[in-house]
Formats: sequence, C-alpha cells, structure tokens
Amino acid sequence: MEIFIVDRQEVEAVPGSITAKDVAQHAEVSVGTVSRVFNNHSNVSEDIRQRVLKVAAELGYFRVGGKPNAHANSRALKEVGFLYCSSIEQTPATLDPYWAPIFHGVETESRLANIKITYRTITDIRHQPHFLITTLYEMRLGGALLVGQTEAEIVNALHATKLPVVLVDNYIPDLEHPVDTVLPDNFRGGQLAMDYLFSMGHRRIAFIGGPSDSPIRPMYHKIHSIQQRWISYRMALLDYDIPINYTLVESGNLTMEGGYQACKRLLERKATFSAIFCVDDITAIGAMKALREMGLRVPEDVSVIGFDGIDLGQHVTPALSTIHSNMEAMGAIALKTLINRAANMNGPDMTITLGAELIKRDSVGPASV
Repeated sequence: MEIFIVDRQEVEAVPGSITAKDVAQHAEVSVGTVSRVFNNHSNVSEDIRQRVLKVAAELGYFRVGGKPNAHANSRALKEVGFLYCSSIEQTPATLDPYWAPIFHGVETESRLANIKITYRTITDIRHQPHFLITTLYEMRLGGALLVGQTEAEIVNALHATKLPVVLVDNYIPDLEHPVDTVLPDNFRGGQLAMDYLFSMGHRRIAFIGGPSDSPIRPMYHKIHSIQQRWISYRMALLDYDIPINYTLVESGNLTMEGGYQACKRLLERKATFSAIFCVDDITAIGAMKALREMGLRVPEDVSVIGFDGIDLGQHVTPALSTIHSNMEAMGAIALKTLINRAANMNGPDMTITLGAELIKRDSVGPASV
C-alpha cells in the first residue's frame, strides 16, 4: 500500500487505482519527481511539472482536492470553487449585473456553512481539459460550482477529478455523467412576458435573442436559458394563432451594444411591431436606446420587456418591465445542493428550477398599432 504526503496529511492510495509510479512511468520521470510536483516543491522545472500534471490528469490520478480518497461517497466541504465560464464577454462574474448577485448568494450561504469560496474564471482554459484539471488540483477544491456557458467537455473533465459539481444557470443534455443543475424557470418566465404583452393588446411582437448560428431562422441552442425563452416566445405566438414572422426576430450578444445594434437592424427593415421581448435586461436597455435615437417613444410607440430583473432595470428611463429571477437565491441553493451532493455522491442527479415573477414597470403600455 502506497502512502502519499499531501498537505501534511498521510493519505492512502485507493487499492487498484492509478499510483504515483504509474504517473512517473508515463511522464518518464522518477517517483521522487512526481512526489515533489504533487507537493509543490520549487526544485522542479515548469516543463516537467506541467508534464507530470498533464499525465496525472489523463490517467485519472487526481481525487478530491488533489487527495486520493477511499471515502469518496461522503465528504464535508471546506473550499468550493466558483468557476465562471463565458463564451460571450470578458466581464468578471463578480462585476456582472446578472452573475454578481448569484456570487453574493453563494458567499452568503458559504458563511453560514463555514465554507471558503474561491473565484476563478475558466473561460481561457475551457477547451484545455487537462489544464483545467491541473488548475483544479492546484486550487485544492472540495467541490465546484460551474457558472455560465460551460460545455460538456468541462463537466466531463471535472468528473474525472471525482469532485462534486453543480451547474448554475445552465443545462447540458446527454452528459455521460449527469450533474445537479440549478436554473431559473426560463420557459415559464417567457410565458409570463408574452401573456403580459398580449394582455396589453400587442400582437406584432418582435424578439431579440442571444448568439445564433443562423441569421435567417435563428436558433439559440448555444445557451440553454436563451433557447428556452425563444421556445416560449414561439409557442405563445402559436397559442394565439399568430404565425412566426422571422423579420421580427433578431440575434444579439447579450450586451447593451448588442441589443442596440439588433434593435437598429429591426428598425432598418421597416417592419411593423408594437412591442419587443428582449431575452435579457441588458439587451432591452440597449434596444431602448436605439428606439429613442430613431425618435420612437417607449412605451407609447413601442413597448419593451426584458428578463432577469437586474437592479439596473429600475433605474433607466422608463423603468424596465421585466421577468424577475431571484439570483441571490439561485446562488444560495446551488451551494446547498453542492453540500448535499458532497454528502451523497451516489444519489440521483437533480434539476432545480426557481420560479419567475413578472415585474410591471413603465416600459410596457397598450399597443399603438
């Protein structure tokens, strides 16, 4: 039986598992070098260190927090990674008006549970699974919250580390190893937005979504939440026997500038519409700027409704009507879910959906056309 010294604790390797000798053989170094790498000794070159960590990741050597663990089905969390990935923008989650409240909810819950939260942006390494695994090893995490537009390869890489994982505001279907997920009720929120617009007499309703591969018949499958809101928009039209008019549909990039440019493209087509359902609040604020520049009043000429309920929406003029998601609660529930998963690694995976609420403000009025 091999004994490894990790963080000054003696930890037995799991019988039948990959050993330091296996790593040394594949990396073409000595067992002593592998030991020095795993214990972060300074007398190892960076090239050798990366080679050893890469081989260890590929062989599946790592366990929770970098420690082989014979009791992996139940553990107490001490440090959790808030791992943020965005394929859209570079704004850190801690400064983003949507993700920052989620992070705050995680932090608030972590204080109650006496858990340390470590923030890390993984956008730069999302297509380098082995580097992601070695990064997590170095962070000595007990669990991870995957936040943002994470992809299947990231989840699969994390599964190799045996870390408990929870997806936050994302859903990835058909994973080899499903994970727990916490997200807002995007479909129901879309229904609420469309029902409200219909109740105000709107029938020609434009839609500004997120990134899309097809400019002619947009599909927003890149981001689960956006796709669900798009599906809800289309189904609401069908429920009212209104055909889907793709001249009223535009794609954006979930930024103010993206919403501004998408709305300008709608207006340049000379298409007639009395309302716009924007896929998020940031997009909606950008769209309102474009409407003002074209001499159109909100809501007298065109009504605008957003989604998410970020604080900024109530401070613009007119105040933005929106679908509110409790982002702080999402963060807190995500951490609670991770704690429960760590305590029972073999339990069934769960998808937790938080309710959506219509917030009526000043940007929606009766239909003008």
